[in-house]
Amino acid sequence: MKIKSIILACLCLVFLSACFENNNKNGGKIGLKAPEIAAKNLQGEKIKLADFDNLIVLTFVEQGCASCLKDLPLLEKLANEYPKKMTILALDSIDKGKDFEEFATKYDYKNIIFLQDDLDISWQRFSVFAVPTTFIIKDGVVQDKIIGEKPWSQLKASIASWL
Repeated sequence: MKIKSIILACLCLVFLSACFENNNKNGGKIGLKAPEIAAKNLQGEKIKLADFDNLIVLTFVEQGCASCLKDLPLLEKLANEYPKKMTILALDSIDKGKDFEEFATKYDYKNIIFLQDDLDISWQRFSVFAVPTTFIIKDGVVQDKIIGEKPWSQLKASIASWL
């Protein structure tokens, strides 16, 4: 009887710990702490959101996305207007290897850091289901989430409002 009670108590602890586990998957909801990304830059270095202390514009992109290709030069221009006030991260969960490298270097962006998602972990943590999806992150908290193609004026206004 005592062994059954101990086993039952252990099982309860296991189930309770699973309920309270911080698994970093809040879906990138507005007003909550941004999930950490799991990504590498072109040099193969792991990059984290915590590496940056300014406004972060995290945009999920892929090479075949026409809207992404339209937004990236506009984000580059915006970063030129507000130097050192924001970091633009373009995270690609689709293209791998040489395809990713070609995409990231094709247009010679100076103000956009291209990242390759490790095993689609960041994509899942932020609950991204369409590209482009852009998150505005300030002080580690998601301030805005823009899904899909939107007018540039809307994206620019959202970013500028948090600077």
